[in-house]
Amino acid sequence: MKKIVLILNLLLILTSCNAIKTIKILNMGNAAQKNYKEEIFFESRAGLIVVKVTIGGKEYNFIYDTGAVNAVTKELAEALHLKPILDQTAQDSEGKKGGIKFALIDELKLGKISFLNTSAAIIDLNAVPELACLHVDGLIGANMMRKAFWQINYVKHSLIVASSMDSLSVPENAFSFPFKPVISGTPIVEVELNGIKSKGNIFDTGSTGEITLSSPTFKNVLKQNPGFKYLRGIGSSSAGLYGKGNDTNYMAKTDMLKMGNLLINNRVIEFKRDDGNLGSAFFKDYIVTLDWKQNKIWFAPQPKNEQEWDTFGFSATKDNKKLIVSYLIENSPAALAGIKLGDEVISVNGKNYTNMEVEDYCEMLDKQALWKKEKNMQLVLKNESGIEKIVTLEKKKLFN
Repeated sequence: MKKIVLILNLLLILTSCNAIKTIKILNMGNAAQKNYKEEIFFESRAGLIVVKVTIGGKEYNFIYDTGAVNAVTKELAEALHLKPILDQTAQDSEGKKGGIKFALIDELKLGKISFLNTSAAIIDLNAVPELACLHVDGLIGANMMRKAFWQINYVKHSLIVASSMDSLSVPENAFSFPFKPVISGTPIVEVELNGIKSKGNIFDTGSTGEITLSSPTFKNVLKQNPGFKYLRGIGSSSAGLYGKGNDTNYMAKTDMLKMGNLLINNRVIEFKRDDGNLGSAFFKDYIVTLDWKQNKIWFAPQPKNEQEWDTFGFSATKDNKKLIVSYLIENSPAALAGIKLGDEVISVNGKNYTNMEVEDYCEMLDKQALWKKEKNMQLVLKNESGIEKIVTLEKKKLFN
């Protein structure tokens, strides 16, 4: 299977009637300490950074998410008796829009550092099964991050937060590039692919994906490079805060991707929608340093695993209590075996997935990491006419 990409970015849509108030609320909050530097060790869940924070004397699990604002779940907001102070409209990674409320958190502690009077959106993470499987209570967002300096080491599972850039040690082999923050503080970066500039790419530690560029970028590259080789995928391969999207995406392998003075070789990238997204599966190959004062990011290469693109060529997601094929790569083993969008997955390698509960789905998502090591997969499928069939797939490398 191809893993479902989780993308927790949340971009605000301002209207003239509340723009000034929104900006003011997002700028609230500062660290109580003036001089600090602390190393905090994090847990990785689905490749995302999960840290312990303390609110009201109790510990909670928050995702470190540069692509979003501070946020708490509806359940935590109720437990903390948070009162909404602002209604706003937001758009998630799948282009879906929804209303969102903001509240203030008196004190949020990260290690020994206290961030006071920070704003936080109230979100319903449990409404999307894929996100509910993360079992987190909120997000540390860019509106709080920009009040400090940060360094992420994915190998050590270490997050350093400091009051001064001078106190962070940026490796000598680090590459650097600028970013432009949106009103929430989320970094937006420019990349160049085959000589074509792509703007509006979200630097997003809250995404489990790698490198996704926009559909307009794909069209421009294809126009300038008619021989550009690519694959097409159809259906839903990612989930955002308001649910799963459903559209066409394209995949290509390139040696001609640049970010500032960093040249990215031998990567498979995807294209879809109007905005690009750079995610944690890409960042894990680097020590990442973030400086909102200079609006600059440093990437220091770490020993990395080669990107694997052996795949069966499909994804399946929970629909009510059924597991349904929701994404398919053309000319992949799954497509060539006759698997169709909408087919129900009855079983995978003998494991039954009928009458699926949320816990079963979470286990299935977790076990996809194990399936990466397997070269063959046997599925029992049922099509929309109710006819069952057994399909055996052999994993293939789609890019040589």
